Amino acid sequence: MQNYSTLELHSIGILLVFFIYFMFKSIYLIKGFSNRSLLKRNRTLKKLKRLSWDDFELLCMELFEKNGWKVRGNSKKGADGGVDIWMSKSTFKSKKTAIVQCKRYEQTAVTVKVIREMYGLMHEHEVDKAYIVTTSYFTKECYKFVNEKNIELINGNTLVKMIN
Repeated sequence: MQNYSTLELHSIGILLVFFIYFMFKSIYLIKGFSNRSLLKRNRTLKKLKRLSWDDFELLCMELFEKNGWKVRGNSKKGADGGVDIWMSKSTFKSKKTAIVQCKRYEQTAVTVKVIREMYGLMHEHEVDKAYIVTTSYFTKECYKFVNEKNIELINGNTLVKMIN
């Protein structure tokens, strides 16, 4: 059996640590690029409506991140309590927080009930703003309800414009 010196074992250990680090870094970059490609591959409303609900949430996260927000998805499995994405944005003067609910619908309109629930969640979680993003559209009651509230409604057509 061959005897290894302490220096050789130390060198092997360092190489192993670097190898593992670069392997995880590569996986992270590949995963990041695949998420980013969701925006590039889904530039039409038709394609957005074909996404799974979780891919739609990932696409929304990427879009908000592209617009300067720090984002994190809801880590809960199953029912998420109405919040799909948690966001924050810091400036020199302040820090803003927001929550997002993503609704990937084929044709169903988002109703005012969803908006009211989100308004309640804004106050419960003490955030500055709420966004509701859909591949569909909002009822007239939704637009009336959000008047003078810090809730932004992003319908399918607006979403496509934001992506492009």
